[in-house]
Amino acid sequence: MGARQQDIETVMADPPQVHYGAPGGVWRTDRSCYEFIATALPDEGARTLETGCGISTVLFAMWAAEHVCVVPSAAEVDACRAYLQQRGQLDRVVFEVGWSDEVLPRLTGPPLDLVLVDGGHGFPAPIVDWYYAASRLREGGLVILDDMQLPQVRLGLHEFLAADPRWECVEASEKWAAYRRLTAGHLREEWREQAFLGDSVGA
Repeated sequence: MGARQQDIETVMADPPQVHYGAPGGVWRTDRSCYEFIATALPDEGARTLETGCGISTVLFAMWAAEHVCVVPSAAEVDACRAYLQQRGQLDRVVFEVGWSDEVLPRLTGPPLDLVLVDGGHGFPAPIVDWYYAASRLREGGLVILDDMQLPQVRLGLHEFLAADPRWECVEASEKWAAYRRLTAGHLREEWREQAFLGDSVGA
């Protein structure tokens, strides 16, 4: 078993208790998603960002050189920070406390290697998170969308990413999907740049 696989075993067996009322004290995605992240991140120097907080936050703290976690709950941040501090993993994580639609537009920094969208699940939060966070991906960077079984998460975003030739689906299950970005820079576009969505009548 590789080191990162062992990390997954360790954290899933003793997860951070950050979500009151969740089974085992934390909402989690499928193990296969964590395993994908383990293989997708470079061994050194990875820069990552996520919306939401939980097991993934701990794994990013272990594997990434720089990680940003955007979450609205100060209580969740305190619980996760204490967990990481007890295990000597806190230094690489920056917590941004606030709603992602307010926080993400003001964040700056170097291009990201991987973004995990797993924060607010009510429409249109996943699209907003994707729009702002994935705009910072480097060419070849990855965005992972969790909880794709929810129509509020899939709505619009799944169809768009499947159609746009500038994105490539590299892994998917009923629960989550990972897309590779084949371009870089902002995601602002006019409708004329989106012919892949079908013929349009001039506006």
